[in-house]
Amino acid sequence: MEINTRDFGLIQVENDAIYDFDDGLYGFEDDHQFAIFEKSFEDVSFLYLQSIDDIVPCFLVFEPWDLHPSYQPVLSREDMELCQVGNVDELIFLVIASVPSSIGELSINIKSPVVLNPKTRKARQVILQNPDYTVRYLPFKQDGKAGS
Repeated sequence: MEINTRDFGLIQVENDAIYDFDDGLYGFEDDHQFAIFEKSFEDVSFLYLQSIDDIVPCFLVFEPWDLHPSYQPVLSREDMELCQVGNVDELIFLVIASVPSSIGELSINIKSPVVLNPKTRKARQVILQNPDYTVRYLPFKQDGKAGS
């Protein structure tokens, strides 16, 4: 499938890269289909989550374990049911990044990841039950906190 993006123009994505978000994403509730694709820059690959309903939004996303190796997401019973799984191991987790002018200030939202069910092609953004997780985790700061 060909989709139009703000940052990369027209790109091709496979059908299995498209997920349905019944509720959209927080702040983008009207966008219900997103594609995941990879772009490489100087031998470094990045993952993006792009609305196929519109050219905006497009998010830089990471697998949380790449930047938070001890990540252990805990979903509510309701979210598990809505994701149609019995175990979190059946899901793919992605965290949305916020990229300021300095890479050292890059933050990721480890509190509200995007969860994908590869069997149903359904996805949703959830709020984890982990009380110590934050929406602004700084992976390049000691302990993930500003000023540490």
